[in-house]
Amino acid sequence: MRARAAAAALLALLLPLCAGAEPAAPDSALHGFLGGLADSTDRYFGVSAAPLDTTGLDSALAARLASPLATRSRTRLDFDLGPDFGFNRVDGPVYGMWAGLGDPRPVGRIEGQVHYAAGPNVWLGGGGIRKALGPRDAPWRIRVFAGRLTEVMDREASDLRLSHLRALVTGSDDLRYYRRDGLEASFGRESESWLVEAGYRDMLESPLVTTATWNFFDRRLAVRDNLPAARGRVHELSYRATAVLPLAPVTAEITHATAGQAIGSDFEYRRTRVALAADLGLGRFAALVPQLSYGRLSGAAVPQASFYLGGAHSLRSVEGESIGGTGAALARLDLIGADDLLALARLPHPAAIPLQGALFAAAGAVWGVDPYGGRTLPGVDWPHREDWLTEAGVGLLWRPGLPDPLAFLEFSYAWPLGPADRDARYAITYTRALDLVHSLGE
Repeated sequence: MRARAAAAALLALLLPLCAGAEPAAPDSALHGFLGGLADSTDRYFGVSAAPLDTTGLDSALAARLASPLATRSRTRLDFDLGPDFGFNRVDGPVYGMWAGLGDPRPVGRIEGQVHYAAGPNVWLGGGGIRKALGPRDAPWRIRVFAGRLTEVMDREASDLRLSHLRALVTGSDDLRYYRRDGLEASFGRESESWLVEAGYRDMLESPLVTTATWNFFDRRLAVRDNLPAARGRVHELSYRATAVLPLAPVTAEITHATAGQAIGSDFEYRRTRVALAADLGLGRFAALVPQLSYGRLSGAAVPQASFYLGGAHSLRSVEGESIGGTGAALARLDLIGADDLLALARLPHPAAIPLQGALFAAAGAVWGVDPYGGRTLPGVDWPHREDWLTEAGVGLLWRPGLPDPLAFLEFSYAWPLGPADRDARYAITYTRALDLVHSLGE
């Protein structure tokens, strides 16, 4: 019975990766190979992928423009409803539904979700509204949400959907979790090249414990316990600015969050992070992707506001979120080839499954108060030289095109450099090349 339930859950986790999504514009030279991918798609799918004949559509457009009254349309209240499923070691299987009503631009979109976490036997979920105002190329966006959710301790974590899949199949769930109950709101403006946003949270944050120790293949859990969050009510103001620099293919981002007794918070802290990411084309054959990030937390060293290293978005030779502190620095360099390796090797394969090769190297360090209770690492604004961890590795990338046209599945192998007490690690991740900064224009 458990095996059948786990198999059904596995299918439910895979469905969102295959769901359709609105296309996003390519952001750099790294994605120039998509034209070749489109050609291979035409060859693979044949007539079903042929361009649409728009002659009739052009005539209909001309008729509507000639009759302005005909262009008026009624406000539609589109309704969407669907199932959802998740799995992690603190909630176990999470069964749920989500629903949405309306559109963000004309009247606002009302959204809601409800989930049942079978591990602790609790209900999760909530609801809110999203609204878009102003010009379509740079709209103002408003979002309000209230509810109860399970959140990841590392605020910069990515690859959450695939993490749920790994937890279900092999027990390799290396994230740390805590509960949030309350209200959050944000207001900002975004275009294809910049974003500014301000937010506010009023939430009770509380620790969680492991409730699910099984997985599909009955493997030993990668991490059995869960880092306890500090319990308290947080009132937090946050700010974020992201922009593509005008004279270089570089994306810069800065985020800042502040909480304190002056605004009714149980915790007093200031959290700042800056990041830079570039995409440098090397002809038509490869792209060089350097990325840097630096973060600093002052005030109360609560685990849920600390910085973490390890996993897909930082050091791949380090277990996800396994080291943390009140400061963190990271430098990564990826070299990503644009050619299909299988085609270069003259190996027969479906045209819709090209594989790219990648090489990478990274160095990172944390310092300050250890959220896991270890010794406080020296350093105020910068780590000591002996605390840096370095690595190198290779990867294979497959870009499925859905649900995110710029994201890819990466099969990587990373090994530590220099004296280290850790082993080489394999990893399967779903991410973007520029994953230390938020994507723009979506």
